[in-house]
Amino acid sequence: MDLFKPLTLTDGTLLVRLARYAIESKLRNIEKMPIAANHLKSMSLGVWVSVEKIKVSNGFRYRELRGDVGSPYPIRNLYDDVIMIARYAAFNSPKYSPLSLSEVKRIIIEVIVNNQPRQVNMDNLASILIPGYHGLLVKRPDGSIEAYLAHKIIETVAKFHEEKGRSPSMDELISLICSRGCSEVKIFETQVFYELEPEGEVIERLLYMNKYLREINAAKGIVS
Repeated sequence: MDLFKPLTLTDGTLLVRLARYAIESKLRNIEKMPIAANHLKSMSLGVWVSVEKIKVSNGFRYRELRGDVGSPYPIRNLYDDVIMIARYAAFNSPKYSPLSLSEVKRIIIEVIVNNQPRQVNMDNLASILIPGYHGLLVKRPDGSIEAYLAHKIIETVAKFHEEKGRSPSMDELISLICSRGCSEVKIFETQVFYELEPEGEVIERLLYMNKYLREINAAKGIVS
């Protein structure tokens, strides 16, 4: 499989650091961005930023989503877009309260980039889609558009596995995604970068290797 890899790990680390500083500088009313990455200003990709907060309960650490926003299409350029989207995810995400300064040292940032979404024929979607690697833009019959990134597909598969004791087939997965109707579907490739700890090492995540997706992707010959 030829992977979509427009960014090196160094570039991905820069994006994550930029997203983090964009959030913190907004809270501290700092205007200048100290992270120079002019080559990112010449790139145009879709960008998604997730903000997770580390919490502790009964001695166990877990991660709670605090913001999740993105655009499948470039707005300006990769550098400016990740700043804007990171701030929107932290302070204007419709499902979550604005992040506070006291939380910044306990958050983990994930940045996803994608290429140009392309329309696909529903009859071919099951053969084309690689869960954990592709994202989808699904247009519902009422005209609304829903984004399905790798995480949402993993959640869908995990729920099916919990109920049925097995992973869904590709046809079953498509039926789940289109349970509220699919009048149009666009697909795009993704590349994912993630902090292991707040302000810590950044890795590239291969979500198609997720335990819930291995059975599906093994059947497609993607993983062994």
